[in-house]
Amino acid sequence: MDILNNKPTFSEKYSAIIKMVMIGVLILLLLIPAYMVQDVIHEREENQTNVKQEISSKWGQGQTLTGPIVSIPYEIDVVEDRPRTITKYIHLLPSELTIEGDVDTTLLSRSIYDVIAYTARLKVSGKFDGSELLKMGGIPSSADWENATLNIGITDLTGVQDRIQVKWGNDTFNFNPGVDNRDNYRSGVSAPISFSADKKMDFSFDLNLKGSEYINFVPVGKETKVSLTSKCPNPNFHGSFLPTKRSVDDDGFSGEWKVLHLNRNYPQAWDDTNQQIENSAFGVEMMLDVDPYQKTMRSAKYAILFIAMTFLTFFFIEILGKKRIHPIQYILIGLVLILFYVLLLSMSEQFGFNVAYFIGALAVILLVTIYTASVLRSNQQSMIMFTILTVLYGFIYIIIQMAEYSLLFGSIGLFLFLAAVMIASRKVDWYNIGLKEGE
Repeated sequence: MDILNNKPTFSEKYSAIIKMVMIGVLILLLLIPAYMVQDVIHEREENQTNVKQEISSKWGQGQTLTGPIVSIPYEIDVVEDRPRTITKYIHLLPSELTIEGDVDTTLLSRSIYDVIAYTARLKVSGKFDGSELLKMGGIPSSADWENATLNIGITDLTGVQDRIQVKWGNDTFNFNPGVDNRDNYRSGVSAPISFSADKKMDFSFDLNLKGSEYINFVPVGKETKVSLTSKCPNPNFHGSFLPTKRSVDDDGFSGEWKVLHLNRNYPQAWDDTNQQIENSAFGVEMMLDVDPYQKTMRSAKYAILFIAMTFLTFFFIEILGKKRIHPIQYILIGLVLILFYVLLLSMSEQFGFNVAYFIGALAVILLVTIYTASVLRSNQQSMIMFTILTVLYGFIYIIIQMAEYSLLFGSIGLFLFLAAVMIASRKVDWYNIGLKEGE
């Protein structure tokens, strides 16, 4: 204070504003380690993805079943740089396709990472109607009906467990690895058959297939019916079509799909074009109980909210309680709040997200409360801080768990917090907050 003029100095008169600016700068600086923690979370998540891919490459990756599809070769003469003969294919989809299966899941672990693997026992049956070929607008005269093939697209052939035999009418054929063309799939199996436009042929085969995380189906039938059961209690039905019937409980799930050719954007038969039929795939993902990295990342995005609310609470303790808190003490408290996310990440990998969140939050709340009691020498103010931190960590936990309603509850919570701040500060004389009595 200026003693001669009996006037407060600039720093005394605007001490509250200066302190608020300082706190704002500290919050922005503490966002740097907060973003570094998010980078660590991304790195750990990438490690998990790499381990999953390594395990899946040995057991079997996520599988997509496409087919069966009848492919009929024909030859045409072309004249480009030189005259030559090339082979193209007519593709025919089944008029009826029924897939029934049971998916037996198991948990594969490496280090701290887990992958859900499965063995699917599928029974596939249906019918082909050669008259669908007449709707193409003309069948090439060079169509080689005797060298037609029945093809099944399978994403990862390492997952095939037993030999695949197809009952084709009254005959039985063995599938061989590889497909005769890659118009509709990148890998799979095929069997030589004989077919013609005036035939209707029933087929059936069993397929024991290993994979991991998900199993998908492409609805190639004019009417496709898929029925799956599994003891996995955490399914995620995804893709272009959802089940018409489903049941999910602690004992597992069951789902039934029915897809018509009217529901998809490609015909029953076509001539040497890529119809991108894989875009219509649907299926189910077998999920773990919880993904710790996803929830940890979501909680880390609230770091600025934790820091700002905690610092704001300390600021009002300074204003209303006539206490002084040094910037170094603000920094230490902010670092403790950032350390919570490191504790959460490390412990959630070992014990799961819920247990890690409880332990980490409890450790931070107790440490900040004890530190507050030591710095302010006030049990009452330390208990205020304990209550606020407990409410804050509980509030964020609820928001994370209720993903669909996080925006609603978050906005309501922030409104209530701001209302409490306004009520607590309604009698503060902000113009004379830095002055002593009589100045």
